[in-house]
Amino acid sequence: MIAPLQIKEIYWQDFAVGQKDIENIYNLLLEKAVPLPANEILDYLINNRIKLELDSLQKQKSCQGNIYLPKDDYKVGDSLAFLVLNMEKGKIKFIRDGFNPDFQDLKVIEVEFESGKSKSFASHLENHPLNQILELPENDPNLDPVLVKENYAETLTQRLDKALILNEDLVKIAGSWFPRSLLVDVNIGHLNLAEAVLEEANGGPISTVDLMKQVELNANADQKLLEFSFDLALQEDGRFDEVGPAGETLWFLKELEPQDVKDVPLYLKFSLKEYSTEGLEEFMGMFEGVLYDELEPLEAPTHLSDKASISLSFPHWRSGTLPLSRSLKKMFPSAYEAPRVKFTFYDPQENERFSGWVVRANKYICGLDQWYQKNELMPGSLVTVEKSKMPGEIIIKFEKSRQNKEWLKTVLVGSDQGFVFAMLKHPITASFNERMAIAIPDLDALDEIWKNRVYEKESIDKTIIRVMRELAKLNPQRQVHAQELYAAVNIVRRCPPSLVLFHLLKSDQVAHLGDLYFRINDKE
Repeated sequence: MIAPLQIKEIYWQDFAVGQKDIENIYNLLLEKAVPLPANEILDYLINNRIKLELDSLQKQKSCQGNIYLPKDDYKVGDSLAFLVLNMEKGKIKFIRDGFNPDFQDLKVIEVEFESGKSKSFASHLENHPLNQILELPENDPNLDPVLVKENYAETLTQRLDKALILNEDLVKIAGSWFPRSLLVDVNIGHLNLAEAVLEEANGGPISTVDLMKQVELNANADQKLLEFSFDLALQEDGRFDEVGPAGETLWFLKELEPQDVKDVPLYLKFSLKEYSTEGLEEFMGMFEGVLYDELEPLEAPTHLSDKASISLSFPHWRSGTLPLSRSLKKMFPSAYEAPRVKFTFYDPQENERFSGWVVRANKYICGLDQWYQKNELMPGSLVTVEKSKMPGEIIIKFEKSRQNKEWLKTVLVGSDQGFVFAMLKHPITASFNERMAIAIPDLDALDEIWKNRVYEKESIDKTIIRVMRELAKLNPQRQVHAQELYAAVNIVRRCPPSLVLFHLLKSDQVAHLGDLYFRINDKE
């Protein structure tokens, strides 16, 4: 049997953007004379490639008059192409009668190919699979632009982006592309005015269009092209930062951005060392509630993409931040390229709005320092974040505690910067995760531990055992739960939960009691 006319099944999996594709895209941009979003360019690329492949298949079909079919009658000197031989061409040298009682009129044609080889083929043979007339495919998913984009959009977008970046004359701003040589010139005077406007607006953010109006940037050019040119000039000037979410271009004066936006807070810094997570998945699933940690490679998947309850770890509570973990990324504003995105927090309990920032590269959300302090939250407090119906807004709230005081694990820091844990009674304002909650009577003393990097100077397994010994004193059975240990280790140094588990399970000093309970070995 011969295969029907079709492109390779893995055509789009193996797809590579060629030089001809780049030339066609460049010509498209010249023809449109305005910047085009990456998704429009991808649509064009897919449709153009499908058209080329269909044209090629149509050409194959139109050549069927010269294709060898066993049913046909031939004469010496005819030139034929053979589908079963990948369209190799040959010429009939002579014809003889065939000998087969089942086929009375059978003929045999001797064909000499361009390679010099000769082969024999049957003719006057009415019933044979090779007599099938090839047709163009009707339901090939590889030739349906909608299905191609559904199945391969992410992969194709990445490959297209890499190919366009290599072209020095193509520039990308906020997900759109255009030839640099055709941009409108923006002089330094307009950029200086933009700086003054943003400074007057406390840094921003201000949209490109509004900024253009205020600096009186006018030119005899298409408005979109003028905006694109201005965006590129701002992007290439170190004074400005593009902070808009995907689909919106907003500018901020970098100098006036909060310090925690420009620099990673001390308490979130972590020098990640590779460790094996093999076999840890089942233990991660035993933690109470979802542990949102931006450093955690084994974060349990969650479908609550529009709402989440987060138990604050000490590093995030002290930094006034939230983790931008894999699950929470779906909820907070993102961007095509901007490393920082400005948005608005809304507190419905106080009917208050204030600025928040997504720092994408370092995976945290900042702007909550004063909110934490005002509401007297602590490490372990439960904070709820939820997508608002308002674009670019995140609702943030907490559930007020029904109790005035609770017995809590409390960290006490000595003058030698050593620490112990004790169970003491403290006033509380918000609901909390009992395993994660830790009271801190002397924050200044704890800050000194972090500033001096006291426990970062020792190996992480040594810190884990040190903290574990202290927590064991709070339990008559001297058992320690891994979630409590994770929260307590993060009181003195940054550490993801799976790293705590990794060291607990491999340490000779620790006995695993089942579930997430561990104990220092008796001999120790």
